[in-house]
Amino acid sequence: MRAWKEDLKNLFYTLFHPFDGFFEMKFRKKGSMALATVLLVLYGLVSIFNTQYTGFIFNFFPLHSLQSIQLFLLEVVPILLFIVSNWSTTSLMNGSGTIKDIWIMTCYSLVPLILFNIVTTLLSNVIILEEEPILTAFYYIGVVWFCYLIFCGLCTIHEYTASRNILTLFVTLIAAIIIIFLVILYFTLMDTVIGFIETISTEISKRW
Repeated sequence: MRAWKEDLKNLFYTLFHPFDGFFEMKFRKKGSMALATVLLVLYGLVSIFNTQYTGFIFNFFPLHSLQSIQLFLLEVVPILLFIVSNWSTTSLMNGSGTIKDIWIMTCYSLVPLILFNIVTTLLSNVIILEEEPILTAFYYIGVVWFCYLIFCGLCTIHEYTASRNILTLFVTLIAAIIIIFLVILYFTLMDTVIGFIETISTEISKRW
């Protein structure tokens, strides 16, 4: 319990002092993989909560066709893709951060999105349509805060300058696109192979 309290203390310190907080995380090993993983799962669950319980005035999601598992994966998979893409990119660009560092840093940075998603969901049930800019403002505060934490975290754990970090983020985007393409290609080929095997099996069964 004391360890979790210390981890939470370090987390909230990092939210307001990202350079110092991520420095402590990387070089003094104050980050927690367990807490980071809990935050990632919580982010997926809060996204489900936000989609299903946003006030009906502001909720334009087709709730009758949404599935919780699908929503969870749609939110969590892009985060995992970013982690893998950034790790593969920075490994080739002299980044000093390990995949564990990237995992903890990214998941810690999700906290503003988690908090402001909860706030906007609750507010959407008590405000009127004319007050929608309030929801928009809270949403963008969370997004900007998240992006700021990610940027600071990447600079710190990889020991990059701001300009090199921007370049690395661009390369990370390209790497993510390549990974998506390879995954789609893999499943397409597997589908073709399975279809071929099924066709051969059917022909053989009919002949015999």
